[in-house]
Amino acid sequence: MFKHPFKNNSAALAGFQNIQKKLNQQRKLLRLVKASLNDNVASHCLHINSSSKNITLFTDSSIWASKLLYLRPTILEALSLHFGEQIHTLKIKVLTKQIKPTLTFPKPPSDTAIKSLSVTKDTQTSDKLNISMNKLIKTLKRNKLLN
Repeated sequence: MFKHPFKNNSAALAGFQNIQKKLNQQRKLLRLVKASLNDNVASHCLHINSSSKNITLFTDSSIWASKLLYLRPTILEALSLHFGEQIHTLKIKVLTKQIKPTLTFPKPPSDTAIKSLSVTKDTQTSDKLNISMNKLIKTLKRNKLLN
């Protein structure tokens, strides 16, 4: 059914090729900028984006952004040599970290807590607290958290 999804749609394929071409240009520019900087600063240059004569360089923290702003003339000179014309606009932005939510699981009860619960179980009172404690102990046993 979907053997040739782009057989009659060469425009979509051309669009993918344009995206790939743009990504390759960005990688080349990033290598160029990193080559013009020392290794310590270059390692914090993450991505570069260019449109006409506007260049945006992305870094991982505001500290490195301020250092890159200090090195702006060096970067602009390297980019101007690459493009063959004067580049005037260089923006430096900080990429925010993507925080992925992690699943947290409850901690199993400690040995001290288990012993305390077992001692409480041995008392034979019929108040609401004791009934609740007995239910808790049964649940822990059923879930194999309590021996």
